[in-house]
Amino acid sequence: MQLLLGKRFSFLGLGMGTLLFAAEAAAPAEAHAQAAAATQTFIPCGITGRSTLPLNTVIKDADGRAIARFSGGETTVTVSGFTLKTAAKARVETGNGRGAFRVRGFVDTSALPFFTKQEVSVTKNFVRIGKDRQVTVVGTNGNELRIERTSSSPAKVTLAAFTPCSTLKLTPGTPPGWSPQGFARGYMLKQDSVDLWSAPQGSSVGTLYKTPGADALLFFSNEQSGGMVHVEYHADVIVDAWVRASDVTALPPGETMDQVASLPAQRGTPRLALPGNPRVVRALREVALRGVAKDTGPVVGVIEPDAEAYVIDVMAGWVSVMPKALDVVPPDGAAFWVKKSELGL
Repeated sequence: MQLLLGKRFSFLGLGMGTLLFAAEAAAPAEAHAQAAAATQTFIPCGITGRSTLPLNTVIKDADGRAIARFSGGETTVTVSGFTLKTAAKARVETGNGRGAFRVRGFVDTSALPFFTKQEVSVTKNFVRIGKDRQVTVVGTNGNELRIERTSSSPAKVTLAAFTPCSTLKLTPGTPPGWSPQGFARGYMLKQDSVDLWSAPQGSSVGTLYKTPGADALLFFSNEQSGGMVHVEYHADVIVDAWVRASDVTALPPGETMDQVASLPAQRGTPRLALPGNPRVVRALREVALRGVAKDTGPVVGVIEPDAEAYVIDVMAGWVSVMPKALDVVPPDGAAFWVKKSELGL
């Protein structure tokens, strides 16, 4: 089901189908000009946090060349803006001013794990994405970001909403708990799906699907009217809407049922696999990082003061280095190079 709300749109329950959008392809020269303009046009943002990005997420420069990648470990990242195009890219910078390798470039927004700082409305507050839930930025619209949240159990649902940058963060938190009111009664959804309504005689606000194999979804309610039940459901998706009484089964007063929550994945800490014990040096001042061992090589970042680095190789006055923290590393088959003299070697 697709829900159209003026210039905004939201949808849920896409487990039953796929929405496709197409546009006429631009001529190669025009497409290149559009891509270049989009790279320079941003929705400004200012999100900084400690985050664990997917292993080998590539950071690219403005021309699309790979300059670094994330190792899968936790790192400090600042997102300063998003490109204004359908396949949005985020402008990111690693480091925090001291003690790290600072690289600035662009990554696909789909690779960045954002989290909600607050509940985000999907359909006029009848359906919301919960606080401290991981979401993906999939596009932009004006000064807002289009985010998505997919839940697979026990509710199978994909939610989409437009929201300001200020409602998102990079550092994960613990989703808040929720307790129903003291006299609320439990209702089970055992069929595959249920239609949601704004009021007993109101309009449709979407469809919620139960994961195949899940026993039931548990709602709570304190209100009935005209063959409808006002229900609440609090998990990845928050529902505060009406359903037909015939679509759910009332539990005996005071009785409930268990709902199993999925556990977040745990990642290990990256380690450097080198023979022996590589030398460790500390930068006394800011040192330029280059992608090749040449003065004319592009500067891809800097080593911040007090950052520690492994010395990997020494060649004709140049040193190949890796950050001791191993949070951001060179692209596959490449290296970070600095002048030997600038590290005091």
